[in-house]
Amino acid sequence: MTTAALIVAAGRGLRAGLAAGSVPKQYLDLAGVPILRRTLEPFLAHAGIDAVTVVIHPADQSFYDAATAGLGAKLTASVAGGETRQDSVRLGLEALEAKRHDSVLIHDAARPFV
Repeated sequence: MTTAALIVAAGRGLRAGLAAGSVPKQYLDLAGVPILRRTLEPFLAHAGIDAVTVVIHPADQSFYDAATAGLGAKLTASVAGGETRQDSVRLGLEALEAKRHDSVLIHDAARPFV
């Protein structure tokens, strides 16, 4: 049995009051560590999770690369998200479809205290 974690990180942070064009909240530092990295670490460290895939906004690749540098083999290639959270989740699930995982956990990148 295999389990994947799908972390949705394609949002812009507008509901958090961030200005359009600013750094999205999932890439802001929390005690010196990007929020996305804090979110990913427990999933990557969990023995019951075989792969972690992150859905990102297409314009955020450089933020994503910086936040995830050196996180290891369980972290798969990022997936481009859609216009809505629902679209992003669908695109992430479609990207995982060929892997045929038995279970997929879905989590929001801006919620680092799993």
